[in-house]
Amino acid sequence: MRAVHAGPAHPAHPAGGGRGGRRHGWRTGPVLVAAALAGSLLAAPGAQAGTTPAGRPAQAAGTAVRLGWHAQARPFRLSYLGNGRELVGQTASDVAGPGGRLAYALADGSTHHATDLLRQRPVRGGTAYTVGTDEPGRTAEVAVRRTPRGLRVEWSLQPSTGVTGVFEALTGSDAEHFLGGGANALFVDLRHRIVLDKVLFAGAEVFDQCAKSSAASPFFASTRGYAIFPDTPAIGRLAFPNAADSPPDCSPANAPPCPVLTGQPDRIQLCFKADRLDYEIYAGSFSDVIASYTELAGHPAIGPPAQFALMKWRDTVHGSGEVTEDVDQFARLGIPLGTVWIDNPWELENAAPPDVGPNTSCMGTLRFDPRMFPDPAGMIDYLRSHGVHLGLWISPYVAKAANGQPCPPNDFPPGSLIPAPGDPNRDLVDFTNPAARQHWQAELERVLSMGVDMVKGDRGDGERDVEGSTFAGGPGTLVANRYPVLYQQATQQVLTKLYGQAYTELFRGGFTGSPAALHGFWLGDQRTTFLALRDTIRRGQTAWLSGSPVWGSDTGGYVVPTGATGPTPSLFVRWAQFSALSPVYEVGGRGLNATPWVYDQQTIDRFRATAILHYELFPYLYGLALRSGRTGVPITRPLGYQYPTDEAAWAADQEFLVGPDLLAAPVAADRAEQDGAAGQPTPVDVYLPAGNWIDLYTGQVLAGSRHITRLSTLDDFPLYLRAGSAIGFNGRTPDVWATPWGRNDLDRHDRAGWLYAPAAGRTDATSPYGGRLRAEQRGNRITLTLTGAPAETQLLVATPASPAAVRIDGRTAPPAGSLAELRAAGTGWTVHRGPFGGVLLKLHPVRGHSTISLTLA
Repeated sequence: MRAVHAGPAHPAHPAGGGRGGRRHGWRTGPVLVAAALAGSLLAAPGAQAGTTPAGRPAQAAGTAVRLGWHAQARPFRLSYLGNGRELVGQTASDVAGPGGRLAYALADGSTHHATDLLRQRPVRGGTAYTVGTDEPGRTAEVAVRRTPRGLRVEWSLQPSTGVTGVFEALTGSDAEHFLGGGANALFVDLRHRIVLDKVLFAGAEVFDQCAKSSAASPFFASTRGYAIFPDTPAIGRLAFPNAADSPPDCSPANAPPCPVLTGQPDRIQLCFKADRLDYEIYAGSFSDVIASYTELAGHPAIGPPAQFALMKWRDTVHGSGEVTEDVDQFARLGIPLGTVWIDNPWELENAAPPDVGPNTSCMGTLRFDPRMFPDPAGMIDYLRSHGVHLGLWISPYVAKAANGQPCPPNDFPPGSLIPAPGDPNRDLVDFTNPAARQHWQAELERVLSMGVDMVKGDRGDGERDVEGSTFAGGPGTLVANRYPVLYQQATQQVLTKLYGQAYTELFRGGFTGSPAALHGFWLGDQRTTFLALRDTIRRGQTAWLSGSPVWGSDTGGYVVPTGATGPTPSLFVRWAQFSALSPVYEVGGRGLNATPWVYDQQTIDRFRATAILHYELFPYLYGLALRSGRTGVPITRPLGYQYPTDEAAWAADQEFLVGPDLLAAPVAADRAEQDGAAGQPTPVDVYLPAGNWIDLYTGQVLAGSRHITRLSTLDDFPLYLRAGSAIGFNGRTPDVWATPWGRNDLDRHDRAGWLYAPAAGRTDATSPYGGRLRAEQRGNRITLTLTGAPAETQLLVATPASPAAVRIDGRTAPPAGSLAELRAAGTGWTVHRGPFGGVLLKLHPVRGHSTISLTLA
């Protein structure tokens, strides 16, 4: 064997990204990848993360990973290097077909692979290699280029005639954990998994049975400090070391999955239904490689604060009276509300509107039915007068017939619609056809311009499998994954034209590029069961990559089991607690959750408490969202994302982090149903990573790197703040202001709050509306410094210890004798006992500045 080329670690003249790097005008990042690596790899899995004095996960000193490559001539094989050591490379074994490197399949069913290097030549940013194959008359053309993001590999076959699939095999081991692969309800860690890279809606009946997703992605990252992005829209599959095909991906019989081998301990397999494959290699920590990927795939589009306000809907609305009833009932109950959307049906019918159920109405008319909504403008004005936005359900379907008659209007240009597979009564808008897209957008603009500034984008996510369809823009194998993105982009263009960035939305499907086209993503349609809640917790941890970092789910579930009214009070409350920590809080469905005021008073009170908690967390959530828009890093993360070397963190897939500092373990075990009905607490197994953690409901300080069992009543759930952290928190219980927080207040610029969990050392934090907070604890003394703070600022120091002395802006401040006294005071403090307890400070910073010192007893 003879080595023929080693790509230099650092290019003298960085080049663009080749065929895929600039085709959408994406921005590019630095050439050297700054990463928290020890050498070129993360610490070995199993090692515990260390902590700084303030409790943050420790990282090795940042080093710039110099990416290069090494080419072996006979047989041809590429190794991808980080700081001179192999991060990942093509496998050494020669296999023709599935499980092989640089292999391919032909239409006649035969499989082949590349063999030896024939020749090479320099190209801009790298080297191109011509490699022989085991098939006479065909060669493989492989180019490796440096980009500001990392390395880009482009390979194709010459000629490409008859090629129906391509295979790549990269080195991998059982020691690695992986993140990526799109939104998944069954697993978070891709270790030992096979992932279907196909947008294929998993309905409620198969959420826990099929490894398919309406929001797929081929991107994945390893704990060994690298990531791979197959830059292709083609349908395919990924298989990780020692993968087993269980559960199956449930692909339809007429669209067999791309083949991979099971039980291969030494390789990561890529398979795509295409005649070429381009992929990129990035290096560094999870945050580093996601930032590199984001520079190519697009930065997440972050919507306005209203995207984080509570959203309400019903599965079926029979008229405008039910829309206004939602607004009135939430106001009566004191529950915050930002948007009401009208689900299907609402569009113009050809007969009397249906009484119940989906799929019985016209679709694609995009006009209010006057019998259900005789005065849409008046309805919109009524909502606006109550500070509530109106949204509409939309889909890419155009119904051919309803109740036996054509739906009006039916004036799409010829050739602009394609049949929806398996449904003779519907067509799909072909968004690859400019005439179809423009006509659909014109109809959408007409209705949205009435003042509708929110859309719920349903369907278009493989609910009808279009792999076998033919679009104006190409075959279904290359369009199916792009279709939801094209649908989202067409909608985005209309909304942006009308409202700039001041619109909200939720879409159900996605693929590469969706985060850049969406303000919000929705994890529908789950059953009203605790099993579905557990599935949704996993899906929420993985939705950011192919949907949006700003996601939510149907609180309580959507599909009610036959004979039930669901969700039960216990399930509704537990799901509501989960939604409080989700970036989007939306509630509605087919069951009682569509009209939550019908629950008993205790359940209503608990629901209200979760909605208020969501609003209290808004500054933290929104700050994380803004950061995600800049870097691509998710808002909510698996524990393994933050603690990649901690094996126990990878196993805890029913917990998640909100940002780096807030840890939630929603109560989702089946026994929670019986416990809640009996008025008993549910024991929850919680894994706390390294460091100290503050239980925000009890105030208890707990050491990490261990499992604990926490008893949780329906009035609380496991929620922890990392000691040594500070987050934006607009606390409302108790309300210390003479003019209380308004029910729908979300993003006030004159008032903001903080929540700080003390620990030895210094903490620096920022908040979108609260300015900057510097907190430092030395011994029993805590010093807090605010800059850029609004005129009214509240600050909660989460400590069970009562202070012996408090000084505010250089003056000794005695405690308020009561909450009423604190409300009447300009500044002051008290000790608040109970959930989210601690030292509660009320401040009026002068020119945005205030300094507070606490001496703990």
